[in-house]
Amino acid sequence: MNMTNKRRILLVTLLIAAVGFVSWLILSQPSEPVYHGKPLSYWCDQYARSYAPMPNMASVKQTEIAIRTIGTNAVPTLLGLFNARDSKFKLKLIQLFQKQHVINIKLKYGGTRQKEGFYGFLALGALAKSAVPALLEIYNEDRPGTYDNFLETAALIANMGPAAADAVPQFVKATTDTNFQVRFIAVLTLSRIRARPDLCVPALTASLRDPYETLRRTAALCLVDFGTNAQPAVPELTRLLADPDSEVRNAAAEALKEIDPEAAAKAGVK
Repeated sequence: MNMTNKRRILLVTLLIAAVGFVSWLILSQPSEPVYHGKPLSYWCDQYARSYAPMPNMASVKQTEIAIRTIGTNAVPTLLGLFNARDSKFKLKLIQLFQKQHVINIKLKYGGTRQKEGFYGFLALGALAKSAVPALLEIYNEDRPGTYDNFLETAALIANMGPAAADAVPQFVKATTDTNFQVRFIAVLTLSRIRARPDLCVPALTASLRDPYETLRRTAALCLVDFGTNAQPAVPELTRLLADPDSEVRNAAAEALKEIDPEAAAKAGVK
């Protein structure tokens, strides 16, 4: 037997073994909820595709209905997708299948599965409230510089609005982090959740003294989302009217006018 035939036999043997493993891997996965005969991951993929390269609002609406109809039953699957990781062995399997054209098996990279999970949660919105504890675990694991899920996880929690009120203490704590990016995302997330003003307003008020003007400006504008509940921040906002940065001064003035028009007028804000 020549060397070429030996290589072919070895390749076929490896493929058969890989197919067996992949079959076991697929069968061992928990079944996905379906809508109109299509699994949840299909609708998540379609939802993502609806936005790129140009938003197709008819398709967005259709896929949104599908995912929201599945509802809370989608949460376990979405968590599995969003938290997907690629082992070295799986990466080698994907590369092996891509090099041959005998057996048609398509394995998804972890990044593809994460994208499906992200868009699925995005479509589900406040209905994904039960996922908040698990998403917070992912958020805490994936710090800046290690994994992009850090930003995406915060965005998903923020997208739930007041339904994600249980996440407020975590993001309040994050407003004092030593990393600027963590603080900045925390401030934005609190304003989107828009719950627990007793915790959020003091945290955002403290952020008005952040050394970065971008964060001071953002915190001022985010306080507006809490309306009259943000009145305890008025003294700090008034102080910012003399901030060295003109954009910070403008943001403070706008926030004062929205939160306490009388205080704004007394401070000379027009």
